[in-house]
Amino acid sequence: MNLWDFTLSFKDIILDFSFMSVFLIIGTIFRRYGLFFQKYLVPNNLIAGFIGLILGTQVLKIIPISGERMGLYVYHLLALTFVAIGLRGEKNSWGKGPLSFSLSMLSSYIIQGVIGLLVCFVFIYSVRPDLFPGLGLLLPMGFGMGPGQAFTIGTGWEKFGFTGGGMAGLTIAAVGYLIAYFAGMVIVNKGIKRGETALIEGLDAITPDMRTGVIKYGEKPIAGFLTLSLEAIEPLAFQVGVIGVVYLISFWAAKGLAYLLVTAGAGGFVSTVLAFHFVIALLVALIMRKVLDKTKKGYLIDKGLMTRTAGLFVDYLIVGSICGISLKVVWMYWAPILAMSILGGLATYYLLKYICYRAFDNYHFERFAAVYAEMTGTLNSGLVMIRVTDPEFKTPVAEDLVYASGISLFFGLPLLILLNVPMNFFNNSLKGYWITLGLLLAYGVILWIFWRAIGFIHFKKPPQKTA
Repeated sequence: MNLWDFTLSFKDIILDFSFMSVFLIIGTIFRRYGLFFQKYLVPNNLIAGFIGLILGTQVLKIIPISGERMGLYVYHLLALTFVAIGLRGEKNSWGKGPLSFSLSMLSSYIIQGVIGLLVCFVFIYSVRPDLFPGLGLLLPMGFGMGPGQAFTIGTGWEKFGFTGGGMAGLTIAAVGYLIAYFAGMVIVNKGIKRGETALIEGLDAITPDMRTGVIKYGEKPIAGFLTLSLEAIEPLAFQVGVIGVVYLISFWAAKGLAYLLVTAGAGGFVSTVLAFHFVIALLVALIMRKVLDKTKKGYLIDKGLMTRTAGLFVDYLIVGSICGISLKVVWMYWAPILAMSILGGLATYYLLKYICYRAFDNYHFERFAAVYAEMTGTLNSGLVMIRVTDPEFKTPVAEDLVYASGISLFFGLPLLILLNVPMNFFNNSLKGYWITLGLLLAYGVILWIFWRAIGFIHFKKPPQKTA
């Protein structure tokens, strides 16, 4: 599917987003009154996505949901989310907390990629010789990076023979969400009962507002501030307008880069460039923010409004990613996806538990619960776990995690290129995947040597400090 030249009717777009909005409202009602969802703090967008999947054309056939259209929305909403994040202009932090978090994330990507490939090799050499090996490389995409990246990269690989690659990516991401919230809450609940948390001693720290997802009483949080006069323009419209300008420039940049590759005789890399359009969008957003700051116009962008806009994109992205899951593709790959998800989830758990008690000086449990939820779900999943263990954000864990997500994106660029080695350099041969497996392991060794050399990780547990 060509994600830039796909033809849509205006009616389809309006109805699709209207239906997704209905699903979000229903999901909010389910969270508000459903004790099961409250117990595990399942986010409304996740509930909404599965409601859409059930009501869609694949199960009850009540609402005309198109998986291809949902995938298209996911592709573009992903880039828009990164644009909003890049425009916020948060100060970079390179201290031990964010850097160790980012290195732990990269370690998770690597172990997930290794597990995914090994599982696929087992199936290929036994019962599924026709299995596309790249399915295993979607595990770090779906778990560690999210549905947008998993769908985008998987779709780009379809031209190499990966049937339903984009939908397979969405499926892995959906499984990751389930692990992030259900396993994450089990981890947090047990940690609280065992007294492993630094700030709270019981489950009563989870407030009713957190359980129901509705802020009914008390002072309401501030979403953002107005940076322009209401008589001139709606400030939120200006923020969205800047996002639109950046995305247009990103489109031109991606198309220009694709043209240069074709001219240079490297047309085979064009699909990879278009799959990484969210990285291009982020880079353009960061440059735009830098230009605004240098020209002393940065005050026009409000961090709060940009954060809320990014959250809006993420909510619809997650709903679309789950609604777009193809049950036919799930059935096609259910065995390897189930095996790699279970083994990948367990490997990520033990790896991060080892790291978090050796790479940080304090708040070990809080950091472990947060990064595990992010490395199987998204940044939002990690922040949910932090809010449970640190309701008032008194620790630096939340700030470190947010900064680390940005740092790991740049440190992870070589890894994204590495995951495309079999397709771009070995014509999708099995040999290319074995070489990629070796390169992943080598990358992990280099990463840990660097990590140990700068003194940010130890192989013995340091004593825990709470401040």
